[in-house]
Amino acid sequence: MTKYVASLDIGTTGTRCLIFTTEGKEIAHDYKEWESFYPSPVMVEQDAEGWWQAVRKTIFNAIRRANINNEDILSVAITNQRETIVPVDKEGKSLAKAIVWQDRRTTKECNWIKEHIGEDKIYSTTGLTIDPYFSGSKIMWFKNQKPEIYNKTHKFVLVHDYIAHKLTKKFITDHSNASRTMLFDINSCKWSDTIANEMGIDLDKMPEAIESGKEIGNIYSSETGFSTKTKVISGAGDQQCAALGVGVVKPGRMKCTTGTGSFILGYLDKPTFDPKKRVLCSCAAVPGTWVQEASIFTSGAALRWFRDNVGAAESIQAFIHKSKGQDVDPYDLMTEQAALSPVGANGLLMIPHLIGAGAPHWNPEARGVMFGLALGHKTGDIYRSVMEGVAMEVKKNVNVFADLGLKPKDLRITGGGSRSDLWNQIMADVLGLKCGRGDLEESTAVGAAILATYGAGEYNNIARAADEMANITNIWEPVSENTKKYDKLFSISEKLYQSINQSGLYSELSEFLK
Repeated sequence: MTKYVASLDIGTTGTRCLIFTTEGKEIAHDYKEWESFYPSPVMVEQDAEGWWQAVRKTIFNAIRRANINNEDILSVAITNQRETIVPVDKEGKSLAKAIVWQDRRTTKECNWIKEHIGEDKIYSTTGLTIDPYFSGSKIMWFKNQKPEIYNKTHKFVLVHDYIAHKLTKKFITDHSNASRTMLFDINSCKWSDTIANEMGIDLDKMPEAIESGKEIGNIYSSETGFSTKTKVISGAGDQQCAALGVGVVKPGRMKCTTGTGSFILGYLDKPTFDPKKRVLCSCAAVPGTWVQEASIFTSGAALRWFRDNVGAAESIQAFIHKSKGQDVDPYDLMTEQAALSPVGANGLLMIPHLIGAGAPHWNPEARGVMFGLALGHKTGDIYRSVMEGVAMEVKKNVNVFADLGLKPKDLRITGGGSRSDLWNQIMADVLGLKCGRGDLEESTAVGAAILATYGAGEYNNIARAADEMANITNIWEPVSENTKKYDKLFSISEKLYQSINQSGLYSELSEFLK
């Protein structure tokens, strides 16, 4: 009899439930989106109850589409947008909207951490830099700005933990997610009493942290859509799961997921720290291993911004095609335009820091820049410059990885951005590396399925399971002539950022907007 596992892939804009066989074959899925709220230009919030309602609908729909009995699902694991935090009471009910990872409101808290705790101590303990990105500063914000909510809070939970509680009534997180909070010691794989005390955060308000792939408990109620016979297995953050789902389980393997942002992860068998704190180190989905990590905040989101604000013609064309029953996406039409632009986008250069710069700069005041714009440029040049600009940011971080001794043999690409063959070729050319994409775009969900299968006892080794289930079939080789041209453009991109940053213009603009 065929056995099944489920993945709950809970991203920034929506959620998927996917049903897999224990051999890793997807048989059904469903997807639902939700809304983000923007109380100010730098604030991003979501409704946690909205997560659950969407997740629950996808569970019922995916099982129905799979045409299986829910009792045939052995286990389920969750993978999730990371760093997003929500305060809940003892029953798991949210006490405020969740603060999303993209939110930048906690600059004041981060400055306090830098002054009173110090970047060296934070980095050597947690593997993270001090940035509004991470959950610790968001919890501090609740304590400073909403003390009545902080005091009422039973637990501050991440997205994984919130949904796991809905399924099991237990407050559990996993090491990979905990290692993105700025409160977790990645050397001992325990919550850091020292860091929490210095931040003034009560660790009793954090969930228990366990390894990925461990049994949390059985489904609490069939009202969730799953059978109470189904086991819930601790999952992992979306980027660690994506790395697992494309087989980043050995030295020399590295992946880049491009969705809302881009996230580059490389395999480590021990924590490795950058003396300049440009890139991060986090716990991996495979217990006892780590990942070197770089986060770029806006990559796919930058292209989406141009689709929504510049790409009216492509959006209208796609709508007309769809009204005639033709499945055409505006991004496909944008890519067609970008393909007409030559390497270097006719001298148009984009720096995609639309909500601040992540790795390797870590500059929350940075903003997007389009340099070299002239009357002769076409929309295709603009679209291509965005794709090239994102690839330049990826290259900056791959270069840092190489400085630290992590030299990739290739780059495994995942996420919505990997649908674009043109973007994949641009990535290969800019990096001068072979880029490979797996059979299944949703490698994040594949990683969760691997954990669910392992947790159900169907495999006895997570890394071996990943090697068997990660199938890289689509390859883009770098074109040496293009790489030479991009090397010159890359030098200009680096100089452009440094000149703006060192002049203090980012800070002046930030002050103007206050």
